[in-house]
Amino acid sequence: MTLNPKSRTRSENMKWKILLIFVAMLFSQNIFSQSITWQRTYEKNSMWVGNDACQTIDGNFVIAGSTIISGIGTSIMAMKINEYGDTIWTRTILSYPNEVTEGNCVTPTGDGGIVISGNNDSIYSCKLDVNGNLIWYKNYLPLSSNIRDIKVTTDKGYIICGTSSYPPYQGTAIKIDSSGNLMWVKLFSSTFLKSFYSVTLNGTGYILTGIESSFLGDRNQLIIVSLSSNGDSLWQKNYYVKNNAASGREIIKTGQSLYIGGGTVDSDKAQLCFMKTDLNGDSIYTRTFPVNGRHERFGSFSVINNNRFVFCYERDSISTLYNGIGIISDSIGNITKKAVFTNSNFRWGSLRAITPISNGDIFFAGTAQLLPSYARVVYCVRTDSMLNTPVYIGINNHSEIIPKNFKLYQNYPNPFNPNTTITFSLAKSGVVKIKIFDITGKVLEIRTGKFYNAGNHKFDFTANNLSSGIYFYQLSIDGVIVDTKKMCLLK
Repeated sequence: MTLNPKSRTRSENMKWKILLIFVAMLFSQNIFSQSITWQRTYEKNSMWVGNDACQTIDGNFVIAGSTIISGIGTSIMAMKINEYGDTIWTRTILSYPNEVTEGNCVTPTGDGGIVISGNNDSIYSCKLDVNGNLIWYKNYLPLSSNIRDIKVTTDKGYIICGTSSYPPYQGTAIKIDSSGNLMWVKLFSSTFLKSFYSVTLNGTGYILTGIESSFLGDRNQLIIVSLSSNGDSLWQKNYYVKNNAASGREIIKTGQSLYIGGGTVDSDKAQLCFMKTDLNGDSIYTRTFPVNGRHERFGSFSVINNNRFVFCYERDSISTLYNGIGIISDSIGNITKKAVFTNSNFRWGSLRAITPISNGDIFFAGTAQLLPSYARVVYCVRTDSMLNTPVYIGINNHSEIIPKNFKLYQNYPNPFNPNTTITFSLAKSGVVKIKIFDITGKVLEIRTGKFYNAGNHKFDFTANNLSSGIYFYQLSIDGVIVDTKKMCLLK
């Protein structure tokens, strides 16, 4: 039996419709799996410092650091942002008056929360849940300490490492359970200094890296130390790099290899280096990156797909650190990409944490000092897999320092094609401008620029001449930036 022409046409039309829907779905998925790139800074109180960062199980990011509270002093800061850099929450954990407490390291938990540790007059850790609520805060050894790293262990507890803050400086390793209760503390002495900077898991045991020196003025040696599950020392290896002082700042276990990122010197200039060893700490090779006439100080290091390394570091001037830089190299140290992230908006920028993202993007976090105010702020950068990102243009999060009755709302619909509505509310009358940026920071359009009375307002935006992608819209009132949001054009 043969179908009549009309039936055949209906059948073919249906097939074409299904095919078009499938292609549209693929296109939509491709749009949303593309790289999301941006640079942002975050400011609050008189100082807002980012020291470490991690990605939580919900796909968002948490930055841990410190802030200064009037009448209290330096306290722990934590903030959570989404994949676009928008703030979800910020938290301050107050210290006792005149006590310095900082968040130096953070790790994600299996229930969506985080655990933080850092500097204090006694060793501490604290846990926040997925919404930033404090679950516990525990103090351990009454020993002034500088804690550098924290990792989740195989039994869902945490391993913490660092050094004591007074001579003789002792390497410190601490194991706590999933509720923050102390399981053991181990102190490792040297004749002058032993300090741990990073720890990685090795079965049920741990391998740490750091520095050791025998006396004041001695050349630091890079150390690799293996501990049992109970914290007992199994072995230690000490290294110079090209017979120069060296430090181990980050250790990563990949398969049967260890990678240690850190620093050494070249003609009295600080220089990046990394080492590959076997699981016994025996060196396979060491590589250094050439310096460019100034100190280049290690920030962080990560391994991507076993064969690419990503570093961030600061290149200084005579007076201060001023450039935040990222590099990608192959597994033997050949640089394939370098990117300078800071620009004339910065007095200096210091990126201190790297988080590779599953789609290939890379997230960096740290601290910067902005011009002309000299404000110290949290500084975050999200790049694609080759460190490409828009130029920093000052799209900051001000949501916690502007009055709540001035508000820029999320555009609707979002995603849109090609029309969307942008709504905002004013507490008092003023001249309103709304700027539209592309993802590179280029201003595409300035809308309104006229006087508005207090109340709720909206206007329609049409993007006939723009291609699919992520765009920003920014509200300012009387020349003061109120807020910036993102919107997605999907044609």
